[in-house]
Formats: sequence, C-alpha cells, structure tokens
Amino acid sequence: MDRILPKSLNKHWQNTMELIQIILGPRQVGKTTAITTLMDKNHTVYVSADSPTPPSSDFIVDHWQKVRSLSSPQKTLILDEVQKIPGWSEVIKKMWDEDKINNTTFNVWLLGSSSLLIEKGLAESLTGRFELNHFPHWTFAECQKVFGASLYEFATIGGYPKLYDMRDDPERLNNYVQHSIIEPTLGRDILSLHAVDKPALLRQLFWYVSRLPAQIVSYEKILGHLQGRGNSATLVHYAELLRLAFIIVPLSKFSQKAHRTKRSLPKWIIPNQALIDPSIKQEALRDFVFENLVGAHFLNLLFGSTDYELTYWREDNDEVDFILTKNNEPVLAIEVKSGRVRGVVSMDLLKRNGICCPLVVISQKNIEQFLLATSIEEILACFLES
Repeated sequence: MDRILPKSLNKHWQNTMELIQIILGPRQVGKTTAITTLMDKNHTVYVSADSPTPPSSDFIVDHWQKVRSLSSPQKTLILDEVQKIPGWSEVIKKMWDEDKINNTTFNVWLLGSSSLLIEKGLAESLTGRFELNHFPHWTFAECQKVFGASLYEFATIGGYPKLYDMRDDPERLNNYVQHSIIEPTLGRDILSLHAVDKPALLRQLFWYVSRLPAQIVSYEKILGHLQGRGNSATLVHYAELLRLAFIIVPLSKFSQKAHRTKRSLPKWIIPNQALIDPSIKQEALRDFVFENLVGAHFLNLLFGSTDYELTYWREDNDEVDFILTKNNEPVLAIEVKSGRVRGVVSMDLLKRNGICCPLVVISQKNIEQFLLATSIEEILACFLES
C-alpha cells in the first residue's frame, strides 16, 4: 500500500531512539500497515492492545522486556492502540527512563486512534520524551494514485483503503464501514474508554449527523429529533468525543469576537465520505455532500495543525461555506457550488464583517484541481495565483 506517508515516518525511522514516536490517526487508515512495512521484522516486536478486554499494564512490561533481550542495535517495540491499556503512559515513562539511565534505549513506536486519551497521556507523563506524527484520513490524491479512484468513487467510497477492494460490492462495503469502522470507533474507542452517561444518545447523535454533511444545525434542533433525555451541553460533550475519534467535526462560525465563535451554531463535516449515511450518498456530486467533500479535504490537510483552522461564516441569508484562518486571521474564503455558480457573497460584505481575504469558488469545473492539492500551502498558491 504505497501511501504518501507522513514525512517523519520515513525521515526518522532509522533514527528514533532519542524520542518515543507517536502515530495518531483514525481507525482503518493504514497506521499499522505503514509502520510494519518500514520495520525490520527480525528485530521488532509488534503487539496490539485492541481487544474487547483491554490488557493490564503488565502487557507493556512483558513486551518491553522481550525487546530488551534482543541483540540488534536497531531493535524496535511497536505498541498498537496503546491508549486502551490503563496507566499506559506512566508505565512507558518508567521503562523509558530506566533505559535512558542505563543508556540502553531502543526504538519505541506507539500507535493510537483516540486523540483525547493519547494526548492526555502525553501531557501527564511523557512530556519532553515524544515526537507526534499525525496520520489522517486518505485524500483524493492518494486514492487516485494508489487505487485509480475517480472523483465520483472517492466522493462515495471515501478514504478508507480497504474499501477499494469492495468497490464493486456496495452491500459488502457498507457492512464493512458499519461493523469494522463505525462500531469499533463508537464502542471500543469512545464508549469503553470515556465517561458516557447516555451511550444510546451518543450513537443517535452520530447517526443523525451522518445525514447532515456540511449542514448548519443547532444542538437544540438535533436534540429534538433524538430519543431519550438529554440536553445541549451533553450533545456538545458527545460531539467533542466524536471529533476526537476522527469521525465527526463540528465547525464554528467565524467571528472576530471569540465568545460569539464559541456559542455559534455548528456546521457538521464528516471527515471521510465513507461515514456519510449511505441513503444520501447517491447525491455525491451535488449540494451538501459535494460541499462536505471540500470541507473534509481541508480538515485532512489541517490534521494536527495548530496554526490553521477551518470555520464558516453566515449572517441572515448570506453565507460563505468555509473560512480558512491562520492564527485567527482569515487567509482564504471558499464558496462551494455543485451546480451553477451564482449567488456568491460580495467582497464588500465580507470586508464589513472582518473577512479581508481572497474569495474563491470551487465548482465541478475545478474540484479535482482542489482535491489534488496535498498541502494548505499548495491550495493557497494554486487559488491565490489563479
């Protein structure tokens, strides 16, 4: 699987003993495949904690000792879904520091699919001891290169590599998404690892939002369509858990006033087209599903970024689909048109609302040019010069 790998994976693979390497990203995007293709199998111990019953911390100690006993100077330990192990970061800190003192460190790679638990462990115990590598959903450029995906295929199949083996069997494909991606994410990665008082409400939130790609819908309105008791604050918390599991992203409205941004209505983006409810994906190149395709591409290019943020803007009946900001300043406004290009907001109106940046329109005429960009810098160079 010849994915365009994060640069740090190739650049630092042979020289990582000074820092613990963390690979963070969604389920089923190829983290394990990528790392196991790089390793020397004769001098590497790979183990996964991804089981219905998480192992104890002895799981780490036992395999760490096994790697210590290897004779190779380039020996490596890979722990997959490490966040499932209670107290994982404290145990790894202890083992790592022991090896540092004894000058016997080796390559340690930790893979995880829960941003909240990984980053919490890093902050609490492993400060100064790790390097973080982000591994997002596959982009159109990658799927076209590796699988020969057409734009329509990517818009409907999405960016999980395994799905392209099932491209001619929609029923099998949808079953795989349901049982091998969505259910493990909701059940193992969220419900079994986080405090969720109303599991049914969290599941309902995901399934309801999966039918709302790129739509602006309030928590109050969503709550009115869900069964069971709850409140908006509960849904906000559950939406954050879904975001940290990389399957739903609620965008905030752009405003120069921070308090208005935090209280804004969310615009729901599904970061992988495969996660959109199958009943609406036949509209893949029209309306909201098409707009979601653009928003998801931005989010995947921004994965792990601390400088850029994707927002939207709306006042009354005027709306701009996406506002890309850098350090809270707008750098690009994007309007998405699946059909005829009309009704674009005027630049004067944007400037009056503090959006002083170029406005570009993405339609079916230039969507492939946009989706083939492999970085935000490439998008800015492409559209600001055109």
